[in-house]
Amino acid sequence: MTLRERFLSTLRRQQPDRVPLMLESFHLPDRSALERPADPCWEQVARRAYDHVPALRHLGSHHNRYLVTPPQRIREVARQETARQSFVTTAIDTPHGVLTAIVGTEQGIRTSWQVKYPCESVAEVEALAAVPWELPPAVCQPREPVEADDRTIRRGQISSPMVCVAGAMPYELFLELCLTAPERVEAWTAQCLARELDLLAWLLAAGDIDLVWLGGCEWITPPMASPAIYERFVQAPEATLIERIHAAGALAHVHCHGRVRDTLPLVIARGADYFEPVEPPPDGDLPFAEAKSLAAGRLTLGGNVEARILEAGTLAETTAAVEAAFEGGGAQMALATSAGPFGPTDARTAANYLRLLDLWEQLSPL
Repeated sequence: MTLRERFLSTLRRQQPDRVPLMLESFHLPDRSALERPADPCWEQVARRAYDHVPALRHLGSHHNRYLVTPPQRIREVARQETARQSFVTTAIDTPHGVLTAIVGTEQGIRTSWQVKYPCESVAEVEALAAVPWELPPAVCQPREPVEADDRTIRRGQISSPMVCVAGAMPYELFLELCLTAPERVEAWTAQCLARELDLLAWLLAAGDIDLVWLGGCEWITPPMASPAIYERFVQAPEATLIERIHAAGALAHVHCHGRVRDTLPLVIARGADYFEPVEPPPDGDLPFAEAKSLAAGRLTLGGNVEARILEAGTLAETTAAVEAAFEGGGAQMALATSAGPFGPTDARTAANYLRLLDLWEQLSPL
């Protein structure tokens, strides 16, 4: 089987030749991406993984986690650079004044962080919500279909509508409002859902998307919030997105870290095709074999090798984690890492990844 066939057949609950292998940071488009002279340990792993890990062609939906505000309303107004860090300030013009946000990044670290949120009060959230909706310029024209080779998965990306609300303000304020003003949170979530449905319509119209990634529901997965809050703000909106994804012939991928024992049945109920990462204790609360039993073949599960083990653990710990992932059988699963190397790869991390690859080759045939 090709890498593309192996992964997609697994998600469609068909029989692949092997358990698919999904390694964050190693879904490379072609061999030219293997060159990383400044990170030779990463390059060693990438060269070994290339023939086993499918490429991901990311097709964004032009949304954001600031209430899905039209991106043409967000402008960069300042940039501060240091030897290793960068801080970008953006401004959003609303009918009730200007809101500002600051995002930081660090050289060599593959993530970013919010230094200042655009909204720090209910009044500012209402001001942001008052920005009129209009399609981003890139969405006003039909998108050209993207061809896929034998190793490429065409993946669209969008966030849970709830997290597009939460991302606009400090997390503590969002959780407070879930308790004290749930009707407002619900209204903002509905607004984000309507906007995302417009963006999905554009993304899916070309008929080429294999998979749509939905991220963010871990923000209120218990114990971050109560089960009632999770169901109120996640279940129906994500079910609506998944229904739209399926209507276009694509598959739905729900990404959620943390304690998922109680929420996995809800993910199944809303129709997801692929769910990851399933994290065992102590990071999560659900060993992979139990998750397989709970899912009972109704969706494909990705797990469950933790990034912290690969980056800081021993070879014995990596071996135990990979072997545990195969407990309960290899049907309806992908061997997946919970996250990718966030910084430069050292010799210990490379050795752990190479051990993972050795074990995958031994244990993955079906």
